[in-house]
Formats: sequence, structure tokens, C-alpha cells
Amino acid sequence: LPLLSSPAGVMLVPEKKTEDGFEEHFGLNYLGHFLLTNLLLDTLEQSGTHSHNARIITVSSATHYVGKLHLNDLQSRCSYSPHGAYAQSKLALVLFTYRLQRLLTANGSHVTANVVDPGVVNTELYKHVSWVVKVVKWMTAWLFFK
Repeated sequence: LPLLSSPAGVMLVPEKKTEDGFEEHFGLNYLGHFLLTNLLLDTLEQSGTHSHNARIITVSSATHYVGKLHLNDLQSRCSYSPHGAYAQSKLALVLFTYRLQRLLTANGSHVTANVVDPGVVNTELYKHVSWVVKVVKWMTAWLFFK
């Protein structure tokens, strides 16, 4: 059965806009996933059955716990913080997934929407962290990172 999972994203990037003019964290980490999910939702719903649900897996981060959703400033124009923008994008993903699952359940859909925190994973997401963090990562990744 179909499984929708999109690991694309950015973390702690300097203030930058996507090609469409969105703040990069919000554009890539949230809007891209939102759009992809909605474009494929009909196909996923047609693929799920009573005995085997199709699945949507959204990859978030524990950082969402410190995120604040600034509805009047989703693009972080008032005051930009890489940490704040990243946390806001991950919180938006969690809230979207929770809401999507409620709607799917209410409609009797054979699709489940789940959001997960993969933990600390050794990826290229860390390329915009400080050199101190990069050194600590280099020294400890073999022990602590997936």
C-alpha cells in the first residue's frame, strides 16, 4: 500500500526566501509537505482499504515543543531567528498532521496521518550550525547520531 514520506527540509539556515518568496524554513519544511500531501491525498484515499490503510508519515522534530506559530508573521519578517523559524515550521507540521488525521477519521478514510521525530540523525541538515556545534557533532556523531 502507498506510503507518503518526504524527508526534504532545511534547518537553521540564514534568512533566505524560496523561489516563490516564502521564508525558507516555512516554505520547504511546511508548505512543500502540505502541498505534496494535498496533491496525493486522493490517490492515497483510493489506495487504502478497510484492512490496510494508506499512510502519510510527516517527519518533524522535538523542536516543535519550543515553536510558536506566529499567525501574523508566518514568514518571520518582523524579527528573524533561524531557531525560531525552524521551530515554527516543525510546529506547523505537527498541527497540520493532527488536524489532517482528525479530518480523515471523521470522513471514514482508509488513510492514516502520523507525525514522527526521528531523533538526532547524521544528515546534511547541520551544515548551517556554528563551528562549535560542528566540532561536537564530528566528535560524537558515531556514538549519539542515527
